[in-house]
Amino acid sequence: MFLIAGVSPKTTIVDEKPQLCPVCGLARARYKRVDHYFSLFFIPLFRVKKGEAFLICDKCEQEVKEFGYGPESFQGDKETLCSNCGKKLKGDFIFCPYCGEEIRKA
Repeated sequence: MFLIAGVSPKTTIVDEKPQLCPVCGLARARYKRVDHYFSLFFIPLFRVKKGEAFLICDKCEQEVKEFGYGPESFQGDKETLCSNCGKKLKGDFIFCPYCGEEIRKA
């Protein structure tokens, strides 16, 4: 008789509401957490370690190191206009958070 057991990580979404990503500028960043579960025959039975929440973007897959990073904390205070939709943008966005088009640098 043999047993297959171990501890495996599982990523869970802490908050379903998307946040603005400070890297790409899209509202695709979510708070996630990596928990570790004891598994028996590849079936997670119970959590053995609860991870800390972090903000990561689903689009650019960049992790924001500081928990609670908000749009008011963006670096750069200059305003630019989106060439596609014409909305005013604060900070150094790569993509427009309103229409999703890439921002062309002048």
